[in-house]
Amino acid sequence: MTIKKIKIINVVFLFLLSFLWHFMYDLLPNNFFALFFPVNESIWEHMKIIYYCLLLSSVLEFILYHKFKIKISNFYISSMVKSVLGVIIYLIIFIPIYILIGESMFVSISLMLIVYALMEFISLKILQSEELSINILPVIIIVLGMLLFIILTFYPVHNFLFFDNIKFGYGILK
Repeated sequence: MTIKKIKIINVVFLFLLSFLWHFMYDLLPNNFFALFFPVNESIWEHMKIIYYCLLLSSVLEFILYHKFKIKISNFYISSMVKSVLGVIIYLIIFIPIYILIGESMFVSISLMLIVYALMEFISLKILQSEELSINILPVIIIVLGMLLFIILTFYPVHNFLFFDNIKFGYGILK
């Protein structure tokens, strides 16, 4: 097994995991699940899918690298960059399309797949680069990202990113 093969497996895993992730809160609606899974159909809540799935896939990668004794560098940096940058790139591409044509499930899902593939490519390059020996800062940024998603789930900003067009509201809707 090579890093490239693991990255390809990861893109498929991410894509399939995203569908499961999308519906978990609907299956088990409670405040604990609200921390990690989207609680409504807003753009922001869908960014939780990208963020947390990329983080979870990093755990899968870590296990596979150790199982196959693959030497990697900059694992924490790679995990942080792909999680944070994945959300940012998705939003940069998605928002203009959303403003022009509105909601399109095909566009959303296709773009998610493209972002996952791009993030895994960027992650591959980071893992193959020279060791940077920066481990604590990426972990802090990952935790801050998680806190941001948690806070904005329970206290959403009232703008179009946080608005659920299906239930016509913000945050956790009954």
